[in-house]
Amino acid sequence: MAVIKMPVSRRRKAKGEQGSNPNRAGGETPVKKVKRGACVLCDDGGDLICCDGGCQRSFHPTEEHGEDSMCATLGMPEEQWQKHVAQGDAALYTCKNCQYKQHQCFACGLLGSSDLASGPEVFQCKHQKCGHFYHPNCVAKLLNPDSKTRAVLHVQHIAGGLEFECPVHQCKSCKEAENKDYKEMQFAVCRRCPTAYHRKCLPSDISFEESEETGNPRRAWEKILHKQILIYCMKHEIQPDLGTPMRDHIFFPDGRNPVASKRARGTPQEHDILEKDEQLDRPSSSKPSQSPQPAEIGHHRVKPIDSFAPKHLFLRPQPGSCGWLDE
Repeated sequence: MAVIKMPVSRRRKAKGEQGSNPNRAGGETPVKKVKRGACVLCDDGGDLICCDGGCQRSFHPTEEHGEDSMCATLGMPEEQWQKHVAQGDAALYTCKNCQYKQHQCFACGLLGSSDLASGPEVFQCKHQKCGHFYHPNCVAKLLNPDSKTRAVLHVQHIAGGLEFECPVHQCKSCKEAENKDYKEMQFAVCRRCPTAYHRKCLPSDISFEESEETGNPRRAWEKILHKQILIYCMKHEIQPDLGTPMRDHIFFPDGRNPVASKRARGTPQEHDILEKDEQLDRPSSSKPSQSPQPAEIGHHRVKPIDSFAPKHLFLRPQPGSCGWLDE
C-alpha cells in the first residue's frame, strides 16, 4: 500500500513508515520495502503517500496535509486522495520522476534520464534501501576524493553498468559502515546531500537543541527516520521561519519546482495517480524528449557554483550542487 499515516506535531515527531517499492526506476530489479519517516519536500511526518516506482520517497499528498509543516505538497485534490486511500493495499502511486524515469542527481541536483533501456544519465545506488541517483562523474568524485585517476576510471565503470554504493552508506568521519543494531553505530543522515555520520562521530555543531547562547540552530532530530538520525549538515543554512534549509531541492520532469513558489490556495494542481495498467510501463511516446532542467522561479535565483561535474551539465546551476565538496 502506498499510503501511510505518521504522528506529527508542530515540528517533526514521526516514528517511521513502511514504504512500498516493488521495482527500481530501471524497471527490473525488485527492492525491499523500506522505512521512510518524512516527506521529501518538508522533512516532516503526517499523512504521507509513498512512491511505488523505486525512488523510495514519500510526500504529503494534499495542501491540508502540509499545513502544519508549511509543505508545498503534491497538491493532490482531496477527492482523488480519498479515492486512493479507499483502494487500500491495491493503491499504487508513481511520482513523475519515476513515471518518466527522470531523476535528480543527489550530488548536483540536476535531472537526468535513469532509463536503462535508452542510455541513462544518472544511475541508482545499488543499496536496496537507498533511492538516490547520481551522475557517474559526481559519484565517482565523491567516492575517490584523493585520486583523479581512480575517479576517471570509476566514471567509465559506472557508465558501463558497474554497480556502486553511494557515500550515504559510509561515515564521513571514520569511513566505516552503519550498524543499526548498535546505537552508537547508527547513522545520522543529511537530507540535503550525500553526508552521513555515525552517532558517535557526529560533529558537536550538529546539535539536537537550539543554542540561545551561540545562536546555532537545531540540526538533528531523532525518531523520524527508522533507526537513524535526521540531520542537516553544516553545508546547509537553516531558515529560521522553516527550521530547515531552503526547500528548493526537489524538481519533477515537467520543470516544476513544488517548493520554490507558493501555490494559490484552493487551486488543484496536476497529480500523479495512474491507473493500474499505466503504472511504471509508460509508452516511450509519453516520456519527455529530453532531460529538462528546472528554471528560475520567482525570486529564488540560484547563484553559480564551483563544481567538479562537466560544465555542460550546468546550464542552470542548481541549489545543493557539488560546490560544497571543496571543503
